[in-house]
Amino acid sequence: MNKDWDLAITLDRGDTEPLYIQLVKAVEEGIRKGRFKPGEPLPGTRALADHLGVNRNTTQAAYQELQAEGWVEVLPDNGTFIARKLPLFQELEQSIATGDSGSWTSPTPLDQPFYQPGIRDRESFHLLPDLPDVRVAPTAMIHRAYGRVLKNHSQDFLQPAWDPRGLLDLRISLCKMLRDLRGLAVEPGNLVLTRGLMSTLNLVSRVLFAPGEAVAMETPGHFRIAEAFRAAGARLFPIPVDTQGLDVDALETLLATEPLRLVYLTARPQYPTHAVLSPERGKRLLELSHRFGFRILEGDPTFGFQKEKNPSLPLAAEDPEGRVIYFSALEQILAPGLQVGFLVGPGWLIKSLAQQRQLVDWPGNQVQEATIEELFRDGEISRHLRRVRKLAEERRETMVDRLLLHLGPAIEVKNPREGLSLWLRVREDIAVDTWTQRCAAKGVVFYPGCLYDFDRKNIPYVCLGFTSLDLDEQNEACVRMAEALEEARR
Repeated sequence: MNKDWDLAITLDRGDTEPLYIQLVKAVEEGIRKGRFKPGEPLPGTRALADHLGVNRNTTQAAYQELQAEGWVEVLPDNGTFIARKLPLFQELEQSIATGDSGSWTSPTPLDQPFYQPGIRDRESFHLLPDLPDVRVAPTAMIHRAYGRVLKNHSQDFLQPAWDPRGLLDLRISLCKMLRDLRGLAVEPGNLVLTRGLMSTLNLVSRVLFAPGEAVAMETPGHFRIAEAFRAAGARLFPIPVDTQGLDVDALETLLATEPLRLVYLTARPQYPTHAVLSPERGKRLLELSHRFGFRILEGDPTFGFQKEKNPSLPLAAEDPEGRVIYFSALEQILAPGLQVGFLVGPGWLIKSLAQQRQLVDWPGNQVQEATIEELFRDGEISRHLRRVRKLAEERRETMVDRLLLHLGPAIEVKNPREGLSLWLRVREDIAVDTWTQRCAAKGVVFYPGCLYDFDRKNIPYVCLGFTSLDLDEQNEACVRMAEALEEARR
């Protein structure tokens, strides 16, 4: 409880019950409901009496009674505090806030929407593809850039954004980055800023399809995408992925019976399998989009971490008609907590998306957008990308080495030479779900293949991220995974 806030307590002066008893009961009830936490300070008797409009003797008597019952403790020269050891603590009511907080820190069952692996502690290793090593995030650069924005441009950016597409200078910088790294011929009017993956999908579901309309997506595929589209009311249809990417024949068969509004796929290489959509299939997919009128949504979750030489370009780079809507984010390059995403498409669609952004994200976050633009202008983002890309390449090599050393014939792992995850095939006689649970009990968390299956069926694969761990941490994680594997076999 912050001493700076006035304490909201209501006393009924028309009640026959003494005011100090009412105050005692109000504090006790607040403790039971979790409003007042152990160790938090209470206002002084004089300050509380002035606030409540009662005699100081009333607050003194109430505090004395609370102390006698063990609800508060008085520390000489420091003040009065909620007791750290409360009476009948096990019988206290659990507040809604207390009950909810535990549910978010615990692992989510695999069959539930929006799977979460649980909160990370210092002794655990999270091998998650969407978890970069925040220890190497450019925090000092961000801090300096943020300070410059507030010092030099506070009048401009500490107010609502006027352009719902986002800060123009940042969109110009992103367009240059997309042209150079991903081969997209894009202008600022073709790009709208978002707050990351779920923000992007929220806008897409508001503009590109309506509840009840048909949407197709790849399987194995990004389970967060499926969760978001299901929540928006889409009727989802799976399209299998093989070694050449999305099975366009299967998609064409589906189109004979279902009028699709949208098809989702991952930009080359595919996530999580690392399959690369063949040029022939890419061309056919664009032809089907033109013939049947559906749009293609192309996500690029490993933006910036493709091969430097001869990279596989996204389908949007081959699209002359604006059938493909491309999206990604800077989260893997900088840090997930910054939540700077973007979506690229034809101008009329960007206008519609920006109008929806006004409804869900107004007034925007111009200070953060301006901070990121400062990093672009100084060349810090390009330099940092080179550093983290090199680090990712090193850690990919060492992770493959550690996996083969400790898990050997139990798995089959191919080094994709790009991206931020590994797609491991597990031997058929190993129960992946049991192994995953045993690993989690030892503090090693990763995504089992069933998460990526459209129907959440068990498949003999797991997806491992590697960028958040150094060599020693990778080695310890693989040792624990090997121990868990032996336990699972027994």
